[in-house]
Amino acid sequence: MKKTLYTLALSFFVMIGFAQHLPDKNFIANISKMEAKNQEKLFKLSESKTGENYDLYYHRMNWFVNPAVDSIRGSVTSYFTALTQLNSIQFNLNSPLVVQSVKYHGSNLATYTHASNIITITFPSAIPINQKDSITIYYNGAPPQGSGFGSFIQDVHNGDPIIWTLSEPFGAADWWPCKNSLKDKIDSVDVFVTTPSQYRVGSNGILKSETVAGSNKIFHWKTKYPIATYLIAIAVTNYSVYSDYASLQSGTLEILNYVFPETLTTAQSSTPNLIPVMQLYDSLFSDYPYMNEKYGHAQFNWGGGMEHQTMTFLVDFGYDLMAHELGHQWFGDKVTCSSWHEIWVNESFATFLNGLCYKFLNTPSSWRDWKYNTIQSAISAPDGSVWCDDTTSVNRIFDGRLSYNKGAMVLNMLRWKLGDSAFFAGMKSYITDPLLAYKFAGTQQFKAHEELASGLNLTSFFNEWIYNQGYPVYTLHSTFSADSSVNLVISQAPTHPSVTFFELPVQIKFTNGVKDTTMVFDNTTNNQSFSFHLNFRPTSLFFDPEYELIAVLDTNIITFNVDDAKVNPFSISPNPVTDFLSINNNNLFVKGIEVYDINGRKQKVIAVNESFRHKSIDLTDLKAGTYIIKITTQDNNFMKKIVKL
Repeated sequence: MKKTLYTLALSFFVMIGFAQHLPDKNFIANISKMEAKNQEKLFKLSESKTGENYDLYYHRMNWFVNPAVDSIRGSVTSYFTALTQLNSIQFNLNSPLVVQSVKYHGSNLATYTHASNIITITFPSAIPINQKDSITIYYNGAPPQGSGFGSFIQDVHNGDPIIWTLSEPFGAADWWPCKNSLKDKIDSVDVFVTTPSQYRVGSNGILKSETVAGSNKIFHWKTKYPIATYLIAIAVTNYSVYSDYASLQSGTLEILNYVFPETLTTAQSSTPNLIPVMQLYDSLFSDYPYMNEKYGHAQFNWGGGMEHQTMTFLVDFGYDLMAHELGHQWFGDKVTCSSWHEIWVNESFATFLNGLCYKFLNTPSSWRDWKYNTIQSAISAPDGSVWCDDTTSVNRIFDGRLSYNKGAMVLNMLRWKLGDSAFFAGMKSYITDPLLAYKFAGTQQFKAHEELASGLNLTSFFNEWIYNQGYPVYTLHSTFSADSSVNLVISQAPTHPSVTFFELPVQIKFTNGVKDTTMVFDNTTNNQSFSFHLNFRPTSLFFDPEYELIAVLDTNIITFNVDDAKVNPFSISPNPVTDFLSINNNNLFVKGIEVYDINGRKQKVIAVNESFRHKSIDLTDLKAGTYIIKITTQDNNFMKKIVKL
């Protein structure tokens, strides 16, 4: 039986529809740029080894801060447990901050040095292993600029002064003596800030008191939840204050908002949009992690947001920004990345949670739009791993394409692979694991929880998508028989040599404009063949119609082998053609003839509403290339590939 090769153009489209909140396709690009804006050049970053011989469990900070003056003075008392016998102890504190004195057991110690940004304090006698003790460091100065994201910033808004801190990743030592670590969370913290009485101070935990002290006020904030060093923060200016309240599984939570007076009206109309988001995260993953304290916002001038524990600092009150930073309270604050190589368990997770707002709280089209936009970012370059391979660069750590968008879509692909039930069960068990909650974790801990929830070995998936690079480029080839049985061959070529094959379930929608069927093919090997039967003859196929995969097609073409005698009653010549194309017909009634380019874009429409034996079509205005002739009859569509010379 004679077989003739036909081609059918695939259609790709983005469903744009109204939603309560439309996803901003530039949001992650903008926020990640802002998070690295002060670090355009590579510089050596390393997590400090300082403090590996002791465990911190409490800080008491006493600071004086005037937002009109770029300086800080005060003291930090650190309570610790000796992990080995301690003859001395070290803290990170960067120049030009100056240590004024060190107090130990009520006396000033003369035996300390402050060199190379490290304070080394020698004890009068060794502290035995497992013994608890404390030390107080008094210091002052103007914090250095340019470290981290600008760790201690003095600025103005609407003519009013403001000071805020932002210590991620290693900037805490720019403004207070600390242990810069992703291994040791402080169990509880008291923050006392004295400032001129016209200003307010925002910080972590609960505001325990405001005390008038002459022309100043003393603000006392306290948190009893474990907190990473870089998440401790203060913001000081003439804030206006109001609260929203969210009804959650475990009770009602205050959302405390410290906003600039000039943006109060806008903020009051925007922050209530966060309540359904908080209720969503609370129900999907676990109770809000800091129910005994608060959630809140403190406005600052920096062009983005920072997920300081219990009080996010943000530039404005955009939906995506608020949803992203709130997501960090679970993923980033409650469970924190165990190294900056593992930054994706902070940023990818928060980005994905932002996306889930479109899945669960908005229209289906807005969820598809979010996935489409996120995929387009992920595939904008052929290489790069989600796991951060260069922690000497803030730009690489906070790479919008890799640490945010690609990782977020990897999470979505894992959800697609495992199904919602198993995937969200794994997410919930990860965030509530007593060995990880309020501690540090990374890829392998998350992988273990998803494997337990799904019963699958996910080593290949995590190797391909987290540690290695690139994504698959697919080609599809189908053979259709007269009885509508189908043989489909799925092939792929990865964009980076670190992966030889991406094992994924591939969704394809078959349609003829009246009927459609969507099928999922478990693509486990390259050039894999699938045979099945449809109850109609499709005229269009849509690859990954719901945008679940980080993947592309090498072309927008699917090839078909069909029975020429039974299926295609038209003959088309010459092929290749230089000017006029002849179509011979066996008196079928033709409703239309269309010409498409190889990418599925319509090039010509020939008005037809008749039966004919012969028709000539002028193609002289088309450029040289490959085209598809589509002939529509009353009952079917027929396609033929031609070459224009």
